[in-house]
Amino acid sequence: MKHSLELFEQPIPVLRALRPEDGKAAAALAQSAGGGLAGEFLGALAEAGSYGSTSLVAELDGAVAGAVLAYVLPYDPETLFIWQVIIAEGEEGKGLASLMLGQLMRQEACASVTRVQTAIPSNDERVWGLFRRFASWQRARMDIQPFFTQALAPQRRHENDNLVTIRLPEAAGQAA
Repeated sequence: MKHSLELFEQPIPVLRALRPEDGKAAAALAQSAGGGLAGEFLGALAEAGSYGSTSLVAELDGAVAGAVLAYVLPYDPETLFIWQVIIAEGEEGKGLASLMLGQLMRQEACASVTRVQTAIPSNDERVWGLFRRFASWQRARMDIQPFFTQALAPQRRHENDNLVTIRLPEAAGQAA
């Protein structure tokens, strides 16, 4: 029973829209998670301020402890593409990523979203688990297709990125 009580001892994160000044913190989180140049790119996207309505940060004690960087596809306004879900070291496994995804889907900018897409490396079990849980909560299934394969990136042998599409139930797309 102790494990259940530990949940109540955790600080409650503040979830809020991504602001341009969060770019450096988002980049640092992504880079610490092994994002390298991708982290710099994601930080630059955050600083540009274009994705504030479809991206979130989680703050714990005033510091950015997590971020979800996403955007609605300009050519398909019913699809939300999630670039990255980033959690600070030491905060993994506490449900913060799931909490952020749930809150993101309640944003007004996601009211017309009927599909969520993301790219997941074939060997990233943590991200697979997150999106399997998300699909289960949405009572939806995951459609998986090869996205970036070894043929496109020969230096990444034994790794493929998969395009995952989760089709949301109609009621979920109507929530604001």
